[in-house]
Amino acid sequence: MDPSGFDRANSESPFLAFVAAEFERRGTSRRKELAQKIISHPFVEDLGMRVPKRIAILDSLDRLHGESLPDMFVLKLANGWSSRGVMILERTGPDEYFDHMNLQTLDVASIVRIQLEKAASFSQKEARWIVEELVVHTLGVGAIPFDYKFYCFQGEVGLVVQIDRNSGPVRIVLFDGDFRPLKLGTDYLLSDSAKPGVPVVPLNAPEMLWWAQRLSLEADSPFVSIDMFDSPTGPVFGEFTYSPGGTHRRMFVFSHGLLDRLDELITQPGRSVDSLAGTSLELRKSLAHPGALAYRAWAGYAYGGGPRGAERLHVHYRQLAANYGPGDPLHDWYRRLSAVWAAIRDRLRVANRKRLLPASRTVA
Repeated sequence: MDPSGFDRANSESPFLAFVAAEFERRGTSRRKELAQKIISHPFVEDLGMRVPKRIAILDSLDRLHGESLPDMFVLKLANGWSSRGVMILERTGPDEYFDHMNLQTLDVASIVRIQLEKAASFSQKEARWIVEELVVHTLGVGAIPFDYKFYCFQGEVGLVVQIDRNSGPVRIVLFDGDFRPLKLGTDYLLSDSAKPGVPVVPLNAPEMLWWAQRLSLEADSPFVSIDMFDSPTGPVFGEFTYSPGGTHRRMFVFSHGLLDRLDELITQPGRSVDSLAGTSLELRKSLAHPGALAYRAWAGYAYGGGPRGAERLHVHYRQLAANYGPGDPLHDWYRRLSAVWAAIRDRLRVANRKRLLPASRTVA
């Protein structure tokens, strides 16, 4: 990773300084509370957003034996973060599970050992674990739903991070706050611990943006990452993160221009002029998206490198926009979604031409 023109010392960036400080210690008691999934999930559910169904809270892992839990579920530390210790377990025998996060079959004794080690790494002497449903995601690529992290600044979304954990290293893409894909090598760089992915605008992106704005106002903080999953029935809340590991550990670094923008947002929030930022949740829910099957096919094809999938989504939203006049919020939302998918289509076409260029020269 060539850092020229990218990254800064924490002391030179208000945004990076805040993330580093929160990593060391939460700044307020409210942040400490909301960083705990046991507290944040019921709180967010009371606000009206879906959260993963909680199956159990465990003080010990004895219940992993036998048939007391579903055949597939998520196991995580109640006070963990950055996906450390998260397991997606599928039962393969009475005391045996396949972990889709680490792609290995584990007996219960191994699961307990790993979880206790993770708890110790968080300095948790009396750990608790959450058992919850596995969210069925819209894209259908792998068993692990894509993680969308909305970097929020008191009601304004400044950045969106897309993380695909179905490969190793993870695949990462960055968007701006309107889901326009940022450019790798221009706006950000990835470390060796990550690979570039293909940008995929979630099926329920407008609703996700609304919830990110709304929840960030509850965070008692100039910055918070609102983590979500996209499901066929709507967005699903993940967690409040005040010190996202991707930023703090420099899994990706920002250009000086992008850092200037994030620094401005954390020091001078509320200056957005986006006309769609204030549209209601009800209006966003009324948008006519593709059906779940069509979206999964088109977006999945695009994620595999196929421009035709992005073209299908571009055309879908362009045709919907034609039913409304300019200035109508529905027209403007459809135009925005159409334009974003057109940009993804064009990016995929360029990438495919670059891949084919050496072969063409060899044939010549």
